[in-house]
Amino acid sequence: MAEPNFLSKEPKNHNNARDKAYFILFFIIIMIFLGFAPYFKSESYQESDEKTNDPSELPSIYLTCFENITQNYTSCKFTLACEISSQNISSLDAKIRIRGRFSAILPKKGYSLELSEKIALLDMRKDDDWYLFAMYLDFTRMRYKLSFDLWNSLQNLNEQTPPLPESRYVKLYINNEFQGLYLLAEKADRKLFRLDPNLSTLIFQPIRPTALNRYNSFDWEQEWPNPEDLMIIDEILPELIDFINNSADEEFFDPTFGIYSKIDKQNLIDFFLFNFFILHTDFWSKNYFLIRNTPPSKFQLIPWDFDGSFGQTGWIKHHPHKNMISAIKRINVLYRRLLNNTEFLEICRERWKEIREKLWTENFILSLLKEIHEEIRDILEIEMDLWKPMTVDEEPTNTVQKIYLSTKEFDLQEYIDALYSWIGERLEFCDSYFEF
Repeated sequence: MAEPNFLSKEPKNHNNARDKAYFILFFIIIMIFLGFAPYFKSESYQESDEKTNDPSELPSIYLTCFENITQNYTSCKFTLACEISSQNISSLDAKIRIRGRFSAILPKKGYSLELSEKIALLDMRKDDDWYLFAMYLDFTRMRYKLSFDLWNSLQNLNEQTPPLPESRYVKLYINNEFQGLYLLAEKADRKLFRLDPNLSTLIFQPIRPTALNRYNSFDWEQEWPNPEDLMIIDEILPELIDFINNSADEEFFDPTFGIYSKIDKQNLIDFFLFNFFILHTDFWSKNYFLIRNTPPSKFQLIPWDFDGSFGQTGWIKHHPHKNMISAIKRINVLYRRLLNNTEFLEICRERWKEIREKLWTENFILSLLKEIHEEIRDILEIEMDLWKPMTVDEEPTNTVQKIYLSTKEFDLQEYIDALYSWIGERLEFCDSYFEF
């Protein structure tokens, strides 16, 4: 049988320059492929990108799930592919569940991810727990990230400001089906809030509306310590809430033993100013964290859940001159007492002036927004075509329906333009308000 013509007929010890060059070239190609193969998208992933007709260069997360995703964790495979090859993650074991309570019933789901190992995704912190925010009720897909970044900017004036998560926009695919634009974010936990790793640090969160007028265990959730290790919320919160409601004004504002000895004063001021400015409507009675580091550290408040912010809650638009002071006093006893105090209002006035002069200029905030807008501009129309806000034939009859339903045809550019103009008008309103 004749030997294949690509084999050398020369003796084995003969050096054939051409064959040697072919072998070296082939060897180099194989080594390059082996070195970078984990970072290449599979053919099916490439097809997924083509189906979206998405021109953006945002990172893509691919999840291969073996069961239906519910509010309980289920196993999946996680892959991250992006333009910077060093940030790519090849197939990794993970778990996924639908996150949120009320938001879990919305058409577009948000998710919690638990990776099998701690990894620094997209230059964020090294961890195994991550959020994927759906932002379904944010028709611009920009208000969540703008809220995160704006709150975190306060650290420039007060380094003790507890941070909100770092976040990055991604495209999400589940079982090779495009799910749209998501915000990948660090988990809100003890590590994020820079709390000591012991059981004396606390993270509580109201999960139902509470005016802080009484303690009901069903209204709250203990995030840390793990309730299985130490259930302490029933000992801590009743005492704090009782003081907020029942102490006399002289005791409440006592400089040594009053409210500022229990909750950080600067945090109380900045928390109010931030949420007042962004017009955080779905708030004040829930959607925040109450944290405390190792005693004698004081409690701090951290805002959360920005569906209602910057003039929009679903279909509902809020005028930039809307004043929520009366509503805040009605649904939050702590801030009712603070806002009825002339000294507290004067301190807020001075702090607002400082923040506006040193940090929150209109140019600064609009620059944050423009940077966010530029990053997702190319995918926004695709995203909103995929998850177009729901419309109905008949006019909605109650507030909940009005948030989710409308007879109006959706106009993406209208909401984007409104967000840009709203910021300037809101700043003018707040400037006027804090001049008294």
